[in-house]
Amino acid sequence: MRSYRARWLAWAGLLLGLGAGIALAQPVPANPSLAVRGGADSPQNAGTTTLWFNLGALAPLGLQLAGECGGCAAGEAVADYRELRFAIGAGEQLRWRREAGRFVALERGAVAHRGGPQLHLAGRGSLDLRGFRLRQRGDAPIGLELTDARGVAWFTLDHAHAYVAADGALALRHMDLRIAPALARWLGHAEWSGRLVGGAQSEGVAGAVVEAQPSKQMAVCSAEWPSVVAKADVRMLRLALNWEEREPDGVNSYRCGRDDGQGGHTRSCTADSSDGIVVLAPDASLRNEGTASVAWHPKFSPPAPPYANDQHPYLVWNLYRLDADGRLSQIGVSAAKHAFHTINAACGCDGGEILYPGCEDTYGGFSNDFSSGLAPRHEIIPYSARWGRCGSLYDKDCNGVIDADNGLLPDDAYTPAKRLGVRERELLPALHPGARWFVEYWYVVRDDAEPWNNIGLMEIVPRKQRGQGSDPNAWIWRFDAGDFRNASMLQRWLELAPAGSWTRSSLVQTGQGRALLGTRVDALADGRYRYQYQLFNFDLSQAVTQGAEPNLRIVENRGLERFGVWADATAVLEQQDFAAVADSGVTWPALRNAERIDWSRGSAAALDWGRTFRFSFVSDLAPMDSVAQLALGEQIWNAKTFAPLRAVVPPRRRLP
Repeated sequence: MRSYRARWLAWAGLLLGLGAGIALAQPVPANPSLAVRGGADSPQNAGTTTLWFNLGALAPLGLQLAGECGGCAAGEAVADYRELRFAIGAGEQLRWRREAGRFVALERGAVAHRGGPQLHLAGRGSLDLRGFRLRQRGDAPIGLELTDARGVAWFTLDHAHAYVAADGALALRHMDLRIAPALARWLGHAEWSGRLVGGAQSEGVAGAVVEAQPSKQMAVCSAEWPSVVAKADVRMLRLALNWEEREPDGVNSYRCGRDDGQGGHTRSCTADSSDGIVVLAPDASLRNEGTASVAWHPKFSPPAPPYANDQHPYLVWNLYRLDADGRLSQIGVSAAKHAFHTINAACGCDGGEILYPGCEDTYGGFSNDFSSGLAPRHEIIPYSARWGRCGSLYDKDCNGVIDADNGLLPDDAYTPAKRLGVRERELLPALHPGARWFVEYWYVVRDDAEPWNNIGLMEIVPRKQRGQGSDPNAWIWRFDAGDFRNASMLQRWLELAPAGSWTRSSLVQTGQGRALLGTRVDALADGRYRYQYQLFNFDLSQAVTQGAEPNLRIVENRGLERFGVWADATAVLEQQDFAAVADSGVTWPALRNAERIDWSRGSAAALDWGRTFRFSFVSDLAPMDSVAQLALGEQIWNAKTFAPLRAVVPPRRRLP
C-alpha cells in the first residue's frame, strides 16, 4: 500500500499537468495561516465552491463518486475525503445583509456553478449535478441547499461559519454536507435524510450587501481579557443559534471499517461483524456566559493577545457504556480538535478570533472530523490549556510553519492519534442487554472560571442498519441523540444509582489540575457489597517542558499512576476488577496488604487527562467513611470515599 506521503506527491504531480483554468486544489496549502483554520478552508480563488465527500460514508449507502466532474479541480481522497472544486458562474453572486458592518443573513437567491459532481447508484442510475446551484431558501439566516440545475435540492448545508473580507465579499466555510429528503427517497431510505456525508465551503458566494436596520446589541464586543475582575465562562449548549432551522446538535457516524491486514481499515462492516472500528464525533455548540473574552486564534497564526501566542480552545470527547448492572466503562477516547474561528452568534458581534461575552459558537460534524484540525491530546497541557507546538504533529522541526505533510498519518481516517474509534462489539445491544451509551464532550479553555459547565453529556442510542451498493453485505451505524445536560459522565453515573446505594463525589484540586472520584456501593442480594470507584482525570498532568510560548515543547505529559483505598485486614475482597479505556490493552495490577488495596500502573500507561478508569471489588463489609489516595510520582492526594472498614468502637469508660 502506498504511503499517504506518496499519494500526496502523486496528486501534486497530477494537478501540475491539468493546465490553467479553475484554481487547482493544493495538497499542501501554500498559506499556512489559512490552511490551519480547521483544515477545511485552504486558500481558494474568489468565486469557488469546494465540496468534500466522505467516501467512507458514501460507499455503504451505495453512492459512488464519478471521476468526471465537468472540469473541476479534483484530487485523490485524503483521510477518506475527496475534494472537488467548482467555479461559480460568471456574474453569479448572492446578496447578504449587514448591520453595522457585520454579517446578518443571506438574501434569498441562488448561484450556479460550472461543472458539478456525478453520483452513481447501482441499479438506479446516476445523479447528475453538473451546473448545480447553492440556493438560499429564505427561512434561515444562511439556510443553504445544493440543488441540481432544475432546482431539486439533493443536499443541505448547515453549521456554516461566515467570513467577511475587507471588500465585502462573503465566504461560508466549515459547512456540513447532509443528505436532503429528495436524495434519501432516491436512495430508497427516507430515514437517511439529514445524514452527514461531507463538507462544503464557498468563497465569494455573496458580495453585494443590503444595509439592515440596527438592532439592540446584546453583548459587549470588546476584548476585555480574563483577569481578577473579568472571568471567562464557556458553557456547552445543545446547539447554539439554530442558523439552519433543521436539527439540533447530534452525534455523527463517519465510517466503519475492518482491518484489511495491510495497515488500513478498508473492509466493510457487515451484519454480524463485531470487530469493525466505528468513527464518531459530536456537533459542539457553546456560549460565553462570563464577563471576559476568550482567545480563539487559529494554530500557527501570529502571536496575539492576551497570551502572545496562537491561543485557542481544544475540543475533546469520550464515549461510555453503562451496563444494566451499573458498571460504567469508557469505550472510546478522542484526539483533540484545534478550534479556529468563532461565529459570535446571538450577540451582535462580528465573527473572528475572539469569543465575546454573551456570544455563541458552533462547530458541525464535518469540521470535527477533518484531518488537519485534529491532533493527539498529549500535545496539550490541559490545566493551563497550552499547546506544545514545537515537536508536535504539525511542527515537528519547530520552525513555526506547518509541516509539508500537514500532519497526515498512515490510516489517517481511523488512527487513534486523531479519531475516536470504537469497536463494534462495544456498541452492539445484543452483547450488552439493557445498556445505555453516552457521549461526553468539552472544550479545554484557558482561564475558564467554571470548567464543569463546559462539559456536555448526550445520551445516544447506537443502531446498526443495512446498507446497499457494491458490497451487498455492508452495514452502517447511526446514533440517535437523546437527553443532553451539562455534567460529566461520572456525575450522571452517580445520579443513576438505584435507591439504597451509597454514592459520593470528591473533587481533587491541585496546582497541576483536577481529578474527580466517584464512589458507588451497592448492597447485593447475598449480603455482600459491590464497591465501584470511577476515577475521572479531568485535567491533571505532570508536564515536562522546554522553551516558552509560542515555541513551547512538551517533553513529557504524565497522568495519574496509582490509586488505592483502605480496607480492613479482615475484610474479604473478591471479584477485584480494573478497567481502562476499552481496547487500550492497559492493565493495572492490584496489590492487597493488611491495610489497603492499591492499583499501580507499573509499566502500563498512566491515567492520562480526559480519561476514566474503573476500580472495583466485592466485600463482606459494609461501607464506612474513608479516604482514597491518588498518586503521580511522589505526589499523593486524598479524596473522600467509602471503604470496607469495621466500625470503630470506643473503649468503655472505667467505672469508679
